Amino acid sequence: MHPGVTSLIELRRFLKPQLLPAWHQHIVQRELNGGRTSDRDLDRIGPDVTTLTVSGLDQSTFENLASRFGSQLSALHLWKCPRLVDLSPMEGLSKLTHAAIFWNQRAAQLWNMRQTPKLQSLHFTDFIKLDRLDDLARAADSLVELEFGNANFSRYIVQTLEPLGTLTNLNRLSFNAKSIVDGRIQPLAELRQLSELDLPSGQFSVEQLAWLRTKLPLLVASPALSPFRQLRQPLRRGAKELDLLVNGKGMPFLSSSSDTKRTEKYTNAFHALVARFEANPEEEPSAGEA
Repeated sequence: MHPGVTSLIELRRFLKPQLLPAWHQHIVQRELNGGRTSDRDLDRIGPDVTTLTVSGLDQSTFENLASRFGSQLSALHLWKCPRLVDLSPMEGLSKLTHAAIFWNQRAAQLWNMRQTPKLQSLHFTDFIKLDRLDDLARAADSLVELEFGNANFSRYIVQTLEPLGTLTNLNRLSFNAKSIVDGRIQPLAELRQLSELDLPSGQFSVEQLAWLRTKLPLLVASPALSPFRQLRQPLRRGAKELDLLVNGKGMPFLSSSSDTKRTEKYTNAFHALVARFEANPEEEPSAGEA
């Protein structure tokens, strides 16, 4: 069996060339916009390479890459390839287990994931036109790790999270969107195999987060499914240090040391909502505003 990456973290890691394993090759241009990788640059890919990080592909070179090396690559990181319009050449990577795509300005959809049936982990961030997640539903059986949304920008808008509800084997989910048009959190309640969930504190209302807390296993690690998020780097407001962010759309930052009464108020309100939804399991939260 050929060696390869085992996680998105490993795939997306940038190491000095001398520290890269022989099976993971980087073809990354120096330009900030990803530069341009040519067909001749692809000649550097050796027969033992199973993982590739590449920047600056145009559509023609991407198709050439998939045609020539699709049968040997199990992991692909398209780093700064903003000119790709059509991601369907990914369908030629039948052994693909891990894929990461950072920064795309033109693609409006992913690919038919039934053609990549071994795909376990997927990361796509800083897309501009990809506002529907329908293609993910075709990866229902294999996908266990998913990250998507904003990274360096804050423009990503998704119409609905509905397709995520089919990913019943998903173990880890992380996403960040400027808005979710239909405002519904309900599809996430179908993800009963989750062990980690990360989403922005202000993505949904307190009511929605409390409802989701009652639907997912208690062991799910998620800073969003509790009254507060502890800040790694506290904010300074005059002499006051704000180290807590109340979870929920439009909620404030607080100080754990000087805002004890407000902290208690928000804590009690969150747990009261959880108790309400536990007592009324058929009740659903109101959809949040996009």
